[in-house]
Amino acid sequence: MLKKYLTYILFFFLGVWSVYAQESFNTLIYKGNRSFDKKKYDEASSVFMDAVKKKNNDFGAHYNLGNSLYKKKMYDQAAAEYQKAQRLTKNSDEKAASFYNLGNTYLQNGDAEKAVNSYKNALKYDPDNKAIMKNLQIAKKKKDQKQNNQQQNNQNQKNNNNQNNQGNQNKEGDKNKDEKNNNSKNQENGNQGDQNKGQGNQGKLPNPNDKNNQQQNQESKIPKDLQKLILERSANQEKETARKLLNKNAYSIPESNEKDW
Repeated sequence: MLKKYLTYILFFFLGVWSVYAQESFNTLIYKGNRSFDKKKYDEASSVFMDAVKKKNNDFGAHYNLGNSLYKKKMYDQAAAEYQKAQRLTKNSDEKAASFYNLGNTYLQNGDAEKAVNSYKNALKYDPDNKAIMKNLQIAKKKKDQKQNNQQQNNQNQKNNNNQNNQGNQNKEGDKNKDEKNNNSKNQENGNQGDQNKGQGNQGKLPNPNDKNNQQQNQESKIPKDLQKLILERSANQEKETARKLLNKNAYSIPESNEKDW
C-alpha cells in the first residue's frame, strides 16, 4: 500500500515539473516575441536561444531565433536556424515560411542561385503566395545578372590574354627584325671597311702641308753641288761628242741612253 502511494507521489511531481518546464519554455517564447516586437533584437535572440536550449526540437523556437538573427544581419546564423526549423515541421505553412525566410538570407548574402532554389521550395507549399513569387523574380534577375557579368569578365579576360599574346608576338617579331637589320648593317659596314682598307690613300691628292710630303719633296730635291757637277759633266760630254764628230778617223763609241752618273 505504501509503495502504491509513493508511486502516485512520484508521478505527481513529474507532472508538476513537466507543467512547470512547459510553462517556462512558453514564457521564454512569449518574452522573446515581446522583445522582437519592440525591435530589441539582441534581447530577443538571447531569450530564443534559452528557449532552444530547453526545447531543441521545437519549430517555433528555431524559427523565431532565425528571425531575430536575421534582423541583426547575422545571415549565416539565421539560415542555419531556418534550415533546422523546416526539418522540424510537416505543416505546409511553416514549411513555406521557413523556406521563404531562408531564401531572404541567401539573397541578402548575395547568393542568388540558392535564393531561387529556396523560393521555389517555398512555392511548393504555398503556390499562390505573391510575396514569395515577387522575391523569386528578383532572385532570378540577380542570378542572370551575375552570370552575365561573369561571362563578360571571362570574355574580357580572354581578350586581354589574346592582346597580351599578340603584343608579345609583335615584340618578338620586331626584335627579330631589328636583329636582322643590325646583322645586315654590320655586314655592310664590314665590307665597306674592307674596301676602305684596300683603298688606302689611293686617288688622294698630296697635301703640301703634310710632313711626309714635305720630307719626300726635300728628298727628291738635288743638292746644288751635285747639280753643278752634273752640268759640268754634261758640258764635257757635249765637248767630247763634238770632238768625235770632227775627227772622223777616230774610233766610234756607241751612244748610250743611260746616264754616266
